[in-house]
Amino acid sequence: MDYRNLSASEKIEQVRKYRPYKEERRYMAVYLTALRRNDRKTIDEYESFGDDPRHIIMNRRAYDRGQLFGFTVKTLNEHGWLKNAEFTNVERIEFIDRKGWVAFNYVTIGQGANGKWSYGASYSTGGSGGGYGLGIWGEVYNNRKECLTAALRELLSRHARQRERLKNDPTNFNPTLSNTVVKQVQAMLQEMTVAKQLTLLFK
Repeated sequence: MDYRNLSASEKIEQVRKYRPYKEERRYMAVYLTALRRNDRKTIDEYESFGDDPRHIIMNRRAYDRGQLFGFTVKTLNEHGWLKNAEFTNVERIEFIDRKGWVAFNYVTIGQGANGKWSYGASYSTGGSGGGYGLGIWGEVYNNRKECLTAALRELLSRHARQRERLKNDPTNFNPTLSNTVVKQVQAMLQEMTVAKQLTLLFK
């Protein structure tokens, strides 16, 4: 039977089987309370986000987070997941560590519908690395420069941590590679700082 056609008690049973992450618990609690009280307004709102408890709760939380960037459209993709975070003015800034190789160290910045910015970052120090993409779960910044500065500083921080953690592991930490990337990032930060000082000087 279609989830929406279940009785309130059957829906409650389905919802209670879902194991939410810590950040999802309050959304689950609101939905359960609405079902118990037959709060049609809240029930209809929550159920507009999916056809089962998992999609409903996860999409509802994502929708709230997306509003920090001005994303308010309720659009679900073919798999039932919320798809409304369309960042604009997206830039990918790469730091090449070896000629002819693809970039494993880069930041991606983008602007939300309300003018707020966020970023994603990828880093590699040889055989080790990590990262995450641009999305609604990133930190929120007021402008491009603030966002880019934070992204570049994170890259430097990631390399510094890897240097300390893997200093005796040449396979996963290549100091030559890391130094090449770090110098490029530092140079960009320096250029941004000088540009800011000149702007203030001639303002």
